[in-house]
Amino acid sequence: MLFDIEKDNNTFKIGQKYSVKPASQVGIKEKDIEDLIADHPEVLFPNEEVLIIGQSIAYKNMADVLALDAKGNLIVVEIKREWSNRTTVGQLLDYASELTEVRYDQLNEIANKYTKWRAGNLYDAFKEFSEREDMNISEIGKRQRVIIVAPQSDEGLKKVVKWLRSYGVPIEFVPFELFVDENGHPKLFKMHGVTDTPESVEAEGAWAGHWIFNTNESYGKGAYKRMFEKNVAAIYGYDNGSRNLEGSSTGDSILAYVNKKGICAVGKVINGEVKEGQGIFINADGEQQPDEYHLQVEWEVIVPENQGITSSEAARLGYNLPVRTVFGKLHKGVLAEKIVQELKTRAGKWKA
Repeated sequence: MLFDIEKDNNTFKIGQKYSVKPASQVGIKEKDIEDLIADHPEVLFPNEEVLIIGQSIAYKNMADVLALDAKGNLIVVEIKREWSNRTTVGQLLDYASELTEVRYDQLNEIANKYTKWRAGNLYDAFKEFSEREDMNISEIGKRQRVIIVAPQSDEGLKKVVKWLRSYGVPIEFVPFELFVDENGHPKLFKMHGVTDTPESVEAEGAWAGHWIFNTNESYGKGAYKRMFEKNVAAIYGYDNGSRNLEGSSTGDSILAYVNKKGICAVGKVINGEVKEGQGIFINADGEQQPDEYHLQVEWEVIVPENQGITSSEAARLGYNLPVRTVFGKLHKGVLAEKIVQELKTRAGKWKA
C-alpha cells in the first residue's frame, strides 16, 4: 500500500491509502491513456514541449500517438496498458521504419485529419512552434524518436532497448503506474516521463558543458528580465518539482532562450543545487505563481533588447536548437561556443 505525502490534485490525499492495480482491472483502456498523453503531452514530456499531430491514424501500421519535437524529429509513441515485452519493440520499430519514408504532405494530411488539430497547415504551425521561419520543409519528420509507454516490461525488453540505445537508436521505455483508492476506484496516474531530449537523441557532437534553458516567457511576462536581474534560471508549476533544472555542475555554461526573442544571455552555473525560490513568475494580478525553483547563475553576457540570436539565426550558424526544451544539454560543443561568441559580439562584450 502507498500512503499520502503530497497535497495538490493528481497527488496523494492525507489519510487516504492507495494501491497499484493493472489498468484492465479498473476499466482503463489504452485509448484512455492515449487521450491523456495527446491532451496533456507534458505528462510524457516533462522537460520539453512537443506538437501532437495525430492519434491512432490508419496510416500503414500507425502507432498510438504521433508528435514533432522542436527540431522536427517525428515522435512515435506506442502505448500498452498491460505487460510489455520484446515483441512490442519489434512492433514499434516496424512502425518507425515505415515512417522513415513518409513525406511532408503525408504528415500534413495526418495532422489535418486529426480531430483535435486546429492549427491549419502543418508547415506554418511547425515554423511557429519551432520559431524557425527558414525551416526546410523536407526536414520535418526526417528523423524518428520511438517511445514505448507501458506499466511493466520483462527483462528481455529492457535488454533490447538498452542494446539499441547503445548503438544510437532513439528508443525509450517509459513506465507508468495506476493507483486506486480503498474502494478500488482509479484516482492517480503516475508516469515517469521521457528522459531523452532532441539533443540527446541525435547526439551530434561532443558535449562541452553547454546547456540551453527556455525562460518560458509565454507563461510569465517579464520573467526572463527578473531572472537576469536576480542571477537565476527559474521554473515553476511542474508536477516533478525541481527536476527540470537539475543536472548541471559548477562552471557549466547556460544559454538562455526567450520565446520570440532568441538566445538573449549566457552565464555560468554557480553551483548545481536547485532551491525553492520566488519573485520571478508573477501573474497579471501581481500574485506569485506556485512551486517556483531557482538555479543560481551568474549571467555574464546579456544582449541589448531585440538583439537575441533567433532560432533561424542559430541554424545559419549551424545549430538547429531544441528551443522547446526546458533545460537540456547542447551536444555540439564547437557550435554552441560559436553562438556564445556571437552573443558576446552583439553585447559589445560588456556585462549588463
